[in-house]
Amino acid sequence: MTKRAPIKQADLNRLAAVAKRNNITIEVEAEGYTIRLHPNSTAPASSKAPEPERDPAWDIPWEDIPPEPIQPPLNWREQKAMDYLMARGAEVRVDWYALKDYGSHTQKKLEERGFVEASAETDRHGHPDQIWLTKAGQKAMRDQRAHRDKYPCL
Repeated sequence: MTKRAPIKQADLNRLAAVAKRNNITIEVEAEGYTIRLHPNSTAPASSKAPEPERDPAWDIPWEDIPPEPIQPPLNWREQKAMDYLMARGAEVRVDWYALKDYGSHTQKKLEERGFVEASAETDRHGHPDQIWLTKAGQKAMRDQRAHRDKYPCL
């Protein structure tokens, strides 16, 4: 638990108003502490460290930030698949089951964008044997990362 203050803020505000109105110094003793209120005293000078230089990327107004290169934005499944394939590189074939949360709907959306390609060979469930990132997909992801580095968001 926290210790109770020796004098309430409301009481201090009232005493400060009286000191200022009557141009007198008020001294209050409470629980071994002495508090003096002067009518014309200024607030103590703060000893704050100087503010660090601001990053110009954060000072850009929202309306001046251009839209991200990948439009419409990737959903979380597409993003997860693209990150996995980007870690492997372009034109590197990956087994279909290695991608988590990746189904035929996500594959279709990424193929329509031209970001991935799939082998014509399928397994018994109709899934392609291998999937790989295209050069266009790699370029789009690099552009997306460069955009986010230049225009960071919260």
